[in-house]
Amino acid sequence: MKLPITIILVLFTQMAVAGQYSGCTDPQYISYVEKRHAFYEKLDKERYQKALEGMNENEISSYQNVVLSARFDTREIALNNIVAYEKNQATILQKLKNSFVGTSDSIHNINIAKGWLALHSGNEDEAISYLLASTEVKGSPVLGSFGPDKTLIRELYKRGKKEAVLKYLELSESFWNTESAQNFIMVWRRMIKHNCPIQFQFYDTTSIKELGL
Repeated sequence: MKLPITIILVLFTQMAVAGQYSGCTDPQYISYVEKRHAFYEKLDKERYQKALEGMNENEISSYQNVVLSARFDTREIALNNIVAYEKNQATILQKLKNSFVGTSDSIHNINIAKGWLALHSGNEDEAISYLLASTEVKGSPVLGSFGPDKTLIRELYKRGKKEAVLKYLELSESFWNTESAQNFIMVWRRMIKHNCPIQFQFYDTTSIKELGL
């Protein structure tokens, strides 16, 4: 029986992809992930700069750029932006008279931002505490669809904080539990188990096949 050409192409592609790297310590794979990390940071810096160009210094609280500020601004500026963001979110909640709407997103963002500040100050344990605190939320449409922040775990994982990352993923399952979310978390757990460099992006679902895991 002859197979349709599309199926043949898919099978050929899968065979070509599988085992592209010799393993997680393959220099080519390590270099690839390092380049991707640099690309994400560059992209985030550009996105933050573009946002800043369209608002004055008092308007950052109107945007969910508080995490980016904690990553790229000075500590003083970042702390001021966190305070402004907290005040802005409190005002919104008061107007809406709803203690749930927006609460989860703001709690998550603020803790991730504080985690970045702690990390920049050299306090990894404090950064981990903020990381885990960011998951103490009931969830929201945004967190449920797009998931929790991946930037802080990317950096902590690079520093060897594997258990903290695993705990963060576990806690995030309470509000990020779509089918795709479950697949991502499964992929990352498997890669962590094998000490693989990770992007914490959807590209990892391809990498895990290329690594033969």
